[in-house]
Amino acid sequence: MGQHRAFGKDLDMLHVAVVDNRAPMLQAMRAMLAAIGAGRIDTYDNPVEALAAMRETPPDLVLAAAAMQPLTGPALLRAMRHVESGPLCFVPAMVTSANAKPAVVESALRAGAHQVLVLPTSASTLYRRLDWLLNDDRPFELVGEHYLVSGIEERLALSMQRPIYRPASFSSLAASPSPDEPRETTPLVQKVRVGRA
Repeated sequence: MGQHRAFGKDLDMLHVAVVDNRAPMLQAMRAMLAAIGAGRIDTYDNPVEALAAMRETPPDLVLAAAAMQPLTGPALLRAMRHVESGPLCFVPAMVTSANAKPAVVESALRAGAHQVLVLPTSASTLYRRLDWLLNDDRPFELVGEHYLVSGIEERLALSMQRPIYRPASFSSLAASPSPDEPRETTPLVQKVRVGRA
């Protein structure tokens, strides 16, 4: 499959859709996108309505909040990435979240996100992320009935927590108690009972 819909576009020509249930976040994202020179900016406070509107007029980029109702950001992306969604399948997307826990990132990437943008953010960080995305040439690949960004499984495998290996020379240290564990100590001075002579 080819590159995503926004590949190689100039920022001032970009049509961005921002989807978030929180009005203050919609306003903040609109202000930042306008400040960095994004072309057209559409905001939606309802993900179901956003999906319907984007199917009619696909944007070049979607910024979707991870935690929304009645669809979460990842659920919205899975609907976008469905094989029958037409051109919307190939619209790049970023999931925004104040929670950067591995489960949130994994859920977003497995749903078809290109990136996760951690909030709060600045206009300069948003600009760098968009610049990277506009030049991201990774193609989409069809997995079952959904398109995903190529290489996501490998990226997630690298992000998984790795086991901790201890060299053999540290095995004796591993058996000794840590400095925080209570230890039995012998007093330096012992009381001695002295009898009468």
